[in-house]
Amino acid sequence: MYFSLIVGFDHRKSALSKIPLNQSSGGSPTFHVNLEKTSSVAVYEHFSSRLSEVRSNKGDAINLLNSTFQDRVGNVLKYIEDGDLHRWSLPDIRAFGIGINQWRSKLNCITNPHMYEQLMGICAGDLIANGNSHISNRLAAAHKLLDKFFKIRLGRGLYGECLGVRADGNSDLSDEIGKELSKQSAAVGLRPIGAVVYLQRKNLKMCLRTVDAATDTSEVAKAYGGGGSPSSSSFIIQMDEYNQWLSVHSS
Repeated sequence: MYFSLIVGFDHRKSALSKIPLNQSSGGSPTFHVNLEKTSSVAVYEHFSSRLSEVRSNKGDAINLLNSTFQDRVGNVLKYIEDGDLHRWSLPDIRAFGIGINQWRSKLNCITNPHMYEQLMGICAGDLIANGNSHISNRLAAAHKLLDKFFKIRLGRGLYGECLGVRADGNSDLSDEIGKELSKQSAAVGLRPIGAVVYLQRKNLKMCLRTVDAATDTSEVAKAYGGGGSPSSSSFIIQMDEYNQWLSVHSS
């Protein structure tokens, strides 16, 4: 009797609590969780190892990939692992992440029968170039709004002052706009925070961004019912309250 062996791989800490402690052999799934190795790399190494045990008719070991693709795929996997494990240590890792995300809609072997061949053609350099182009285009769009800045008294001045901008209709650029404003705000002697304000479903939303590691934007957001991380936070603010935060407009 032959059993179909199902092997699962994961690198997330949350997966540990969902996997049974006693894994039986046979037809039951087997799970491998390695917090230090992304699942993509683990799967590649697993099948490469299994296939290397198989011998061809000439007695040579069979490789999962030929030499043309090994270095290319290995480099792509190295970048994927750097992002998956939140190391962010490789050059242009943010651009790579944007580039690889553009492929996700194609990663379906049912709707895309040419998926495998296309994956073999992926090059880390091309993905980084596409990602950098995407970043440049978004920064260019964000810069068009930066000359309309004004001063904001965070928490009516309790949390200091910074530069802000209205971005109605451009909320998707709030991260880029906020980070650039953060630099400008610091340059004019205000807190290194950029405030991006826009209407969201009839509510006024304020997004705070900073590129300064010593600044915590979330203290403001949490005080007004929002949340986020030190470098990126947001909250809903009432119009009357927002008007109390505005200093004399300048641009």
